[in-house]
Amino acid sequence: MVTREELHRLVDSLPDAAFETAQQMLTRFQVWPPPRPAMPPELERFREEVRHRYEKATEGKRGIFGMTAGGGFDPTRGSGSTGSTYWEDETMITETLRLHKGHQLVITERIRLDANKTLVYAHSIRGPGNKMDQHEIRFDIPSSI
Repeated sequence: MVTREELHRLVDSLPDAAFETAQQMLTRFQVWPPPRPAMPPELERFREEVRHRYEKATEGKRGIFGMTAGGGFDPTRGSGSTGSTYWEDETMITETLRLHKGHQLVITERIRLDANKTLVYAHSIRGPGNKMDQHEIRFDIPSSI
C-alpha cells in the first residue's frame, strides 16, 4: 500500500507545469469514493433501452449472448456518449448515442457477411432536426481468407 510519504515524494518530483493538473486530480479524491456525475436524461433513457432490448432478446433463452454496453459523460464539457453492441442473427450492430453541448447524435453501425461472402459495413447517423445520413461499403473478401 502506498504511504503519504511516497505520495509527497511523487508530488515533489513533478515538473512545475504539471502542478495545476495534479491539483485538479487530487481535489477530486477529497471525497472517497468519488461521486458519479449525473447522467443527462437522454443517456439514461438510451441505457434503459439497451437493457430492455437485451432482456427481450434473451427472454427464455439459455446460453451465451453477445451484448456489451459502456460510455461516459463529462458534465464540465457537456459531452459524452454511451453505446451498445449486440447481434441480430448474423449481423453485429453497434449503436452509440453521443451528446455534445445539448445536441444529440445517434450512430448505428451494422457489419455482416452476405451470401456472396462480401463484408458489408453500413452506418447511419441521425442528428438534430432528425437529419439523417447513411452509407454502405462492401468489401470483397479474397477466397484465400
